[in-house]
Amino acid sequence: MKISFIEPHLGVYGGIRRIVELSNRLVDKGHEVSIFHSDGSPCRWLKNRARTAPAGDVLDESHDVLLFNDPNSRDYALVREASAKLKVLYVLELYEKELLKDFRWQRFLPWHRRMRILSAYLKLADLVLVNATWEQIWLKEHLGIPSETVLGGVDFDMFRPVEVPRKRGDTVRILCSGDPRKRKGFKFIQTAFARARKSCPRLTLDTYHGKGLTQKELVDAYCSADIFIEASTQAGWNNPVAEAMACKVPVICTDIGGVADFAIHERTALLVSPGDVDGMTQAIIRLATDRSLRQRLAEQAFERIRLFPWSRCADRLEEILRDALMTRAIHE
Repeated sequence: MKISFIEPHLGVYGGIRRIVELSNRLVDKGHEVSIFHSDGSPCRWLKNRARTAPAGDVLDESHDVLLFNDPNSRDYALVREASAKLKVLYVLELYEKELLKDFRWQRFLPWHRRMRILSAYLKLADLVLVNATWEQIWLKEHLGIPSETVLGGVDFDMFRPVEVPRKRGDTVRILCSGDPRKRKGFKFIQTAFARARKSCPRLTLDTYHGKGLTQKELVDAYCSADIFIEASTQAGWNNPVAEAMACKVPVICTDIGGVADFAIHERTALLVSPGDVDGMTQAIIRLATDRSLRQRLAEQAFERIRLFPWSRCADRLEEILRDALMTRAIHE
């Protein structure tokens, strides 16, 4: 199959990781894969075996499958005009999903442009894919839109437990991304950490967002932590939690759909309701003071997340696309 992706860029984002990881495995399966984005430059932070080309070049070719996900006006215009047997929306995030229901006048406010485009994408697509089970359920229940799941994955050759030199001492090191975007919940983590530290003064908090870490350095950061915390209020598939679990680091995270496929309360993580500072504080204290609990959660999470290799995601995507193309050919 000639499979093409259209993306806004190839910067360091979880959604871009997904596209590159899937593209690599589709190339390995013998498909002709291209990623059209901005200026067409190569991916500089992750190995990419697919062809890259400037976004506008997508109009110069015909495609068996054209996949798109980011709701921006440039990509939308290109997707509309492109020649493809199958146009596929891959939902990586539903953002302010309530605006998608029925008629919501707020959708037409200037700062909700992405939601208007996402709504248009859902109408334009021949096929809708989602990267988390909760998105499939929500789209069907609230919009009546059927979809297929192509869940997230982890590169287990990269994200795995490694020995990291540690200074002597009895500190309990907590790691979080530190992403300042409001929906990532960093201020929520800071508040809970400050409260927990009053009871556990040996706690430390570190972040990695914006520090320009290589992938190896990111793995080292995960593996140097005693606890990983993620406090997003919304997400499609939560890459950081999955990666921390693959590195066998015990996790505290918010109970949102983005972790529901792999984070199970008291089994693979401690889950806290979004915005529950007291709950997060108590979870930090509990995990910081109970080494056996940390070990149990880490081991069980490690086993759970092993169910999601990128190869499995690529197999699933290939099967869905091939079946969809065959169905269209039969009805043409």
